[in-house]
Amino acid sequence: MKKILLITSVILMAVLSSCGSLNTVEKAPATSMMPEVRMNVDINDIEFLGETTITANSRTYFGFFHRIDKVNGITFNRRQNTSVKLFGDTHINIPGDLRFAAEKAIADFPNADFFSPGIYKEEVVNMFLGKVTKQTMVIKAYKYKK
Repeated sequence: MKKILLITSVILMAVLSSCGSLNTVEKAPATSMMPEVRMNVDINDIEFLGETTITANSRTYFGFFHRIDKVNGITFNRRQNTSVKLFGDTHINIPGDLRFAAEKAIADFPNADFFSPGIYKEEVVNMFLGKVTKQTMVIKAYKYKK
């Protein structure tokens, strides 16, 4: 009985660890086009305030134990954090753990009217039974001219 349990657990570990690195996901932001509302905004109507880069480093073990190590270069404290969530009729999301790092954009540009997510980069280092992930995104801040 012990041999069967040992063989079964070794086969199960081999199957779970070998399939973990085969997933490839590409994400592209999109918005819904509402025909009821039209807003004519010209490039002369907005002012570019600047851009900031946000980062998040995390580790995942066995496919479901997830730990965030650093957010914007600072050690992450799960008990004291702030996350940013987009709202409205858009389908643009801040991916992964970057929702905790997006607070930096709001702190850097408190008088911005809207933010535009830019380049998103995800670096994944696959390990045996785990992975290390570094996510980076550039966020641009804009303000409407009065």
